Amino acid sequence: MKLMKELSMFIEKDGQKFIKEGKALIQTKRIEKKDGKQIEEEVFYNPAQIINRDLTVLAIDTFSENRQPLTILDALSASGLRSVRFAQEIQNVKEIYANDLSIASLALIDENVKLNNIQNVKIYNMDANKLMKEDIKFDVIDLDPYGTVCPFLDSAIHSCNDSLLCITCTDSRVLCGPDTQKCFAQYGTARTKMNCFAENGLRTLLYTVSQTAGRLGKAIRPLISFYGEFYLRIFVQVIKDKVETHKMFSQIGNIFLCGSCQSFHVYPYGQKEDKGYKINKKPIPSKCEVCGSLFKINGPVWIDQINDIEFIKKMLINLETKHTHFQTFDKIMGKLTGIVNQSEVSCYPYSYNMTYQASNLKCSNISKKEIFAGFQSLGFKIAQCYLQVDLYKTNAPNQAIYDIIKTWKKMKYGENYLKNIEENTPAYTILNSETQFIPDFTFKPVFSSAKMFYPNQEGFGPKSKAIQRKVIELEEEQTSKKQKID
Repeated sequence: MKLMKELSMFIEKDGQKFIKEGKALIQTKRIEKKDGKQIEEEVFYNPAQIINRDLTVLAIDTFSENRQPLTILDALSASGLRSVRFAQEIQNVKEIYANDLSIASLALIDENVKLNNIQNVKIYNMDANKLMKEDIKFDVIDLDPYGTVCPFLDSAIHSCNDSLLCITCTDSRVLCGPDTQKCFAQYGTARTKMNCFAENGLRTLLYTVSQTAGRLGKAIRPLISFYGEFYLRIFVQVIKDKVETHKMFSQIGNIFLCGSCQSFHVYPYGQKEDKGYKINKKPIPSKCEVCGSLFKINGPVWIDQINDIEFIKKMLINLETKHTHFQTFDKIMGKLTGIVNQSEVSCYPYSYNMTYQASNLKCSNISKKEIFAGFQSLGFKIAQCYLQVDLYKTNAPNQAIYDIIKTWKKMKYGENYLKNIEENTPAYTILNSETQFIPDFTFKPVFSSAKMFYPNQEGFGPKSKAIQRKVIELEEEQTSKKQKID
């Protein structure tokens, strides 16, 4: 298997542009000549999101196992590409609703469905929220809006009953970046700056979805969560279950994050007791136990699992047996393998940036081998995070993490380990504190060498909205008008 396949194949025929993706052949621009004018209608298409669409086909196919044939809603269909791929690449499908409010999209969806000889796609030209409020039970709803998903959540969850809800948000600046005020306004989370911004964005989104579900007497079960640099993608099962709805009290909480050393504590709002879930009465930490600095509050966020390991193992089997044609096969294989490899520590929310932690103590980077040796020699579990290349997930306490780095620095720098460290700073406090955990860097570590990260393709990134309709006056019409004037 090649490391990377060609992401998409563009085909020109009779002035029309066709795209080959998965098993589908589609066009994103429709050209019609009428009354001396050329009318061009175009809808949105971004080749950078092929992995998103491949992953969606795989997730829905896995979800469909041992179920009745699925009714799928492609709520914001654009060119109809997803609908066509669902019909061609997922076996257990009853019917697909391809919906878009754009008239330009409607014509293209119809042409693309006919181009691929698809019989089980119904085309709708409705407001997505109104369609999801119709008396139709959807087994799968796919929401891939331009920007935030928030305007569609209530209607989507209203329509879900033991259903798979697939959500994309392309407003990563809001969920992961500097736009924290808008994040609070739209998602209800007061975010603070942290190294594991991708995981924090996913947990913010899952919190928002869970609260919408809770208001409707439903609960969510995250199956897989994915970060694609400029977008976030989650797949959640929406269930109507009173026990699971009450359980959400313990699945939501705050993160107390040290602004100086990035140590953190997870504080759930609720805790399990004999008669259900009650408010958490454990004391809230006032300051960081590692460096003595004050905490910043990040939350509320989803603090439970963001991936279902058993579901992802099934996805891996299906990927290797039924979907080897995917153009992003290697990328998906790497990501899913990475999630499985961190299964022992996946129940611990958030991750640590070891490069940042080392720079806090003004020492050079520690190699991956030495990082794993340090943690495993002390009996702690550790795995590289599948979301960001420089992050590690572990069950080690904050103190142990800095003790490992501190021990490494003293070993490498000798008596100069305090050089260029000012007194009364967090770094000085950490380096002069008592070492409780002493690692053995000669320990032979065990870790996965699975490749999870690939360089981006040329032109990777978000795209502008497509121009939906453009009218061009043809040359012969211009000549005719000129002759009349003369």
